[in-house]
Amino acid sequence: MTYSILFPEGTVCNLQKNQPACFKDLGLDQLFTGFTAASDQIRSVLYTPLSETKLIQYRQDVMRDLENKEARELFSDFANLICNVNGEMNTIRKTFPDFAGPVPRYMVQGRLFYCAERYCNAVTECYEKSRNFVFKSAGLSGCIGYLKQYYKSAPFVNFREQVKRLHSEADSMHYCMLIKDRTLRIRKYEGQSDSAERIHALFDRFRQGDVREYRRIIREEPYDEHAEEAVLHILSGLYKEFFSGLRAFCSTYSEFEDKMLLKFADELNFYLFWIAETLPLEEKGLSFCFPAVQKKSGSIFVRESFDIVLACKKDGSVVTNDITMNDPERIIVVTGPNQGGKTTYARAFGQIHYLASLGLTVPGAAAQVKLFDTIYTHFERKEDMSSGNGKLQDDFLRLHDILKTATSDSIIIINEIFSSTTAADAAELGMKMMDMIASLGAVSVVVTFLDELARHGPETVSMMSMVDSESSGRRNFKIERKPPDGLAYALQIAEKYRLTYESLNRRLNTTHECASDVQ
Repeated sequence: MTYSILFPEGTVCNLQKNQPACFKDLGLDQLFTGFTAASDQIRSVLYTPLSETKLIQYRQDVMRDLENKEARELFSDFANLICNVNGEMNTIRKTFPDFAGPVPRYMVQGRLFYCAERYCNAVTECYEKSRNFVFKSAGLSGCIGYLKQYYKSAPFVNFREQVKRLHSEADSMHYCMLIKDRTLRIRKYEGQSDSAERIHALFDRFRQGDVREYRRIIREEPYDEHAEEAVLHILSGLYKEFFSGLRAFCSTYSEFEDKMLLKFADELNFYLFWIAETLPLEEKGLSFCFPAVQKKSGSIFVRESFDIVLACKKDGSVVTNDITMNDPERIIVVTGPNQGGKTTYARAFGQIHYLASLGLTVPGAAAQVKLFDTIYTHFERKEDMSSGNGKLQDDFLRLHDILKTATSDSIIIINEIFSSTTAADAAELGMKMMDMIASLGAVSVVVTFLDELARHGPETVSMMSMVDSESSGRRNFKIERKPPDGLAYALQIAEKYRLTYESLNRRLNTTHECASDVQ
């Protein structure tokens, strides 16, 4: 039987190796940039939305167990250590693929033993401390159950005892080292007095309480490996039994890591990464929740939603908005002045649905979302001159590809389409686009400067980006459910950048006067 905290027993899931096409438009490529601790296979989990609600619930249950800070810290330490040990062992095995063959250097044998000791300590600590917790999720309960069986198994008990024995033998080795000029001599310790003790006793008389610390911590990596290897070679002649036992240990346990525990540690990184991303934002007052995910059509809502990528960039200083769609509503049309948060609102809608499909918490105080087959996005791109297409034709081609492959279970997010043509033509094309999306039945968000689209039909929800007042036109980035008012507030933008008629006239006159003075 195999155990996993990502998939229930018997689940067949084809992990995607490449990022979904929607990642860049939704900013998810930036959000997941920091996910580097896990293997390629676990990173692929981020690219593979789940297709069943029971799989999402399985992961949500694991996430709930990991909300316990003490349990999370225990598993974080375990995952980091196990993954680090495995990484170092892979390097050792790559250098020395056959420990039963030619004898590797003593330094290499020492590194292997050190890895084995750290591995034993990690497994032991996780076993002992995990007994203090009761896990409700099937995923964590199963993996911890396996850990307990593994810890008590005869092979691991024997492995642990050999590590303990070799450690004890290494501690009992004492030797004297004489360094003179370029000569190094080593012999067994024969009861000579400890010079360090005499030096400490000599300087104790000068002790005056707490003083500045001048000692340096010596790094674990060998500073002069050839010298250390030479010392070990001499010691191998003085302590033949220990080094013979170390050689036999390395030959027997060159692959001591348990594959199931490696998988457990690797999968933990998926959850620990997300918790590390969201905790700082929660501390800033933003909410995250476990969404209800429905496969059939129904109401969709998110309370206090926000763009998590923007929140990370702004250290949690973002405006939250609500999302609500009730049957027969399927399309949100967002209108309003430029720079009012419309694109951010649409991006947050896509992010929340995608994160929910991974079984993760989503930005919001409460949420109910749709389980989708694919998220399609159409955001503005720079015109590609090499293609020979104009911007309008490029919009048509991309929209055609989306509508040709999308289904009623898809999510479509369109941001400012047909902006390169006249308002009249854009309105006519936009209404035809709305007809096709409505007939398709897909949940959609359309950000547009065309107020007509917000009045398409009963399937349409009109949302509008708000300003503080008609006089100031200052954007407050709130998106509210209301009919479009037809105001663009372009004058306020022109004033901000000194592009009004009065500002331009004043600046041009000033430039003319300066030029006259120069003449």
